[in-house]
Amino acid sequence: MEYNIVTIIPAKGNSNRLPNKNITLFRGKPMLVWAIDACRESKYPMNVFVSSDSKEILKIAEQHGANPIQRNPDVCGDNVYKQAVIRSAAKEIGFRCEYSKVDYPDIVISLQPNSPQIKGYHLDLGIDILIREDKDEIFSVDSNLMQNAAFRIMKWSYVFQQDLSTNCGVVVCDLKDIHTKEDMEALE
Repeated sequence: MEYNIVTIIPAKGNSNRLPNKNITLFRGKPMLVWAIDACRESKYPMNVFVSSDSKEILKIAEQHGANPIQRNPDVCGDNVYKQAVIRSAAKEIGFRCEYSKVDYPDIVISLQPNSPQIKGYHLDLGIDILIREDKDEIFSVDSNLMQNAAFRIMKWSYVFQQDLSTNCGVVVCDLKDIHTKEDMEALE
């Protein structure tokens, strides 16, 4: 069976700890581009969307093959939960599906732009488990089983769920998030 998969990369324009974090160069390319490239490396075809309040980020995303979504002002700011941003972007994708008369996605990936170690096979592992085990959600954890926030893979309907599901699983992958200059230097 072929799955309709979309990836949403939430990339806000400014970061308190590392200014312009999502487009800061890491090993020669903007950090955001590592996430876009991981989607292209996946064995699963997917449409990639970048949600941002920054025109510069949206321009870079589009130059690298992602679909830009201008972030709704209601989900901008430092105290907004990432899932609210994902839900807002998914609503926009749903509107685009209705307008184009195409099917809604089956699977949504929330992919952090500040985990430049991410590869397509990490996403493939999560998608494989979600499908095989019929889970609502799969998320990434490190080898200590602590959530590392690199990605969440969800069924379309789960994106809009207000309560937590117990029908979830994990993928172990030691991916580091970059939040500071020191984090970046440690990975270089």
